[in-house]
Amino acid sequence: RLARNGLERMVTETLPRLNRAVGDAWSNGRLAIFEEHLYTEQLTSLLRQAIGALPPGTQLPRVLLGTVPGEQHILGLLMVEALLALRGVQVVSLGAQTPLGELAAAASAHRADIVALSFSAAFPARQLTPVVKQLRDLLPAAIRLWIGGTGCRRYAGTIPGVEHLADFGDIDGLLPGVTSG
Repeated sequence: RLARNGLERMVTETLPRLNRAVGDAWSNGRLAIFEEHLYTEQLTSLLRQAIGALPPGTQLPRVLLGTVPGEQHILGLLMVEALLALRGVQVVSLGAQTPLGELAAAASAHRADIVALSFSAAFPARQLTPVVKQLRDLLPAAIRLWIGGTGCRRYAGTIPGVEHLADFGDIDGLLPGVTSG
């Protein structure tokens, strides 16, 4: 599908359906944990390879990607990274489970304009708002904070200065002046 339809369609159309199907199969006991892990590893490798084949981003904003402690799932993060890379955006990815203070320090060190976090459905709902609020408080007001992923479906949108990406289509609306490649 990647070769036939391109990275954009793979990320926005194919992978969300596959991820949902795999997640449902796992939660219903039709897929073993090792099978779900194999799926994730294969897609992680595929996405990293596709992202690595793109030219480095040169357009602003500069986006720092990561997940918070307790969130080990990075597939959604890689999907966002792919879409940003296709748009020529500068991306710094820290991967999974970066302590909040380190996310804030990295945002300053890399002169990030945006910190984007991914939350899977496995992330505890009761921790979402407190963790996001704590990071928002650690970041300078000028740095935007994006949150997204299936774990954010429970987000009530009550924290000032936090932008919720309900789906991948929201990225273009939050990146004024940046067009898809």
